[in-house]
Amino acid sequence: MVSIPTWFIYALLGAIFAAFSTIFAKIGLQEINSITVTTLRSIIMAIIIFIIFILEIRNINNLFNLSNKDYIFVILSAIFGALSWIAFFYALKIGEASNVSIIDRSSFLFVILLSIIILNEDLTIQKAIASILMFIALILLVV
Repeated sequence: MVSIPTWFIYALLGAIFAAFSTIFAKIGLQEINSITVTTLRSIIMAIIIFIIFILEIRNINNLFNLSNKDYIFVILSAIFGALSWIAFFYALKIGEASNVSIIDRSSFLFVILLSIIILNEDLTIQKAIASILMFIALILLVV
């Protein structure tokens, strides 16, 4: 029997949740400014995540055991995450959900590139070919 890695299951769930999030946001953006939607969404998400954080009491200790380097990279991740959401929701308000989502999900191409440059990860022939094919697919889907 084939064993599916846990990370794959969570990644797939994340993709499914992101799809629903995009559709619901597009519907919600009909009458509301994209920054307002992003702000409300962020507040609601923060509340949900905080509740889960509190329910898993062992996480509280982790909060106080972070190094300065950890805090810096969490802050940088939050800044770029916020900028990503602002750009995404503005694009979603004025564009078609399917096209905006396709371009937004192309972030994996940037992750591959940045992981090679910053994290010194290997670029395998499979990743290179798949990236080229996915880039071509993105162009075909949006144009």
